[in-house]
Amino acid sequence: MQKYSDCSDGELLSLLTESNRLAFKQLYISHYRSIFAYALKFTKSADLAEDITQDVFLKIWESRETLSEVRHFKSYLFATCKNMTLNVLARSSRETKIMEQVIYGAQKFNLDTENELQQQEYERLLQEAIEQLPPQRKLIFKLCKIEGKSYDEVAAQMGISAGTINDHIVKGTKSVREYLRRYNISLCHLVFFALLK
Repeated sequence: MQKYSDCSDGELLSLLTESNRLAFKQLYISHYRSIFAYALKFTKSADLAEDITQDVFLKIWESRETLSEVRHFKSYLFATCKNMTLNVLARSSRETKIMEQVIYGAQKFNLDTENELQQQEYERLLQEAIEQLPPQRKLIFKLCKIEGKSYDEVAAQMGISAGTINDHIVKGTKSVREYLRRYNISLCHLVFFALLK
């Protein structure tokens, strides 16, 4: 009975081309550790190195009929391992970038949604604050601060002096500020700066 452990790589390859499973097993036993260590050096991951090593030997088995032309089997194994490892690392890098983009997109969506909801809440509270004003002051406040009309325009429209308009705006702004402070909202928020400046 032939003792495969005494055979050279060349002899084992010759047997392997005939689909000799015992010859393949001996090649696997002889080179497994060195191929695993080589893959591990690149990947720094035992699990990934194990997968790559298994894939290397699977490829050897699948291409067994053409291996008779290989002169330096160990070099061939290392070259195969290196190519597979680089492919795995490249694919992993692409997947990582894709995942980073997905995470960034999700975070941006959540942040945009949160900001939009916060903006809506600020605007709601602002409307509430304006609604608390006396009728005439509320109208003047909306005309000047919401619609952007000048004091003179509103004064002419309402038949009162620009000084009176200014007085209503000062008092209205103070009331709105105090209302918003109840909700820990200050005029440092842009929405309020834009409306109450």
